[in-house]
Amino acid sequence: MKIERILGGLVSLGMVAALAVPLALSKSQDPPAQASGKEMGMRGGLQAAVESLALTDDQKAKVKDIFADAKARHQAVSSDTSLTDDQKKAKWKELHEGTLAKVNAVLTPDQQTELKSKIEAAKSRPPSQP
Repeated sequence: MKIERILGGLVSLGMVAALAVPLALSKSQDPPAQASGKEMGMRGGLQAAVESLALTDDQKAKVKDIFADAKARHQAVSSDTSLTDDQKKAKWKELHEGTLAKVNAVLTPDQQTELKSKIEAAKSRPPSQP
């Protein structure tokens, strides 16, 4: 039961990250003067946790590609009308787990530990209000 709860949280976190990463990566490195509430909510996901890890330029490029691929796959599942909602949720969960595994493969062991801590901390916080 606890594993299902954890995986459910990771799926939610992954979906937010898959949508947020390409948007943030397409913008300049300078932070905007004021971001909308929706953008601020999306920045709280896996992308923000990964970006806070002091990645090398090589890692940044690899992570960018991983999240861009994840977003494309997420959109493909979303637009697949042949899938039921439960099937979509299962595919999104699978996608998130694969994305997290790919990201972890790019990170050093210390970065992996730090990311895991950030994910756990995010799960323990109550969801932000829109």
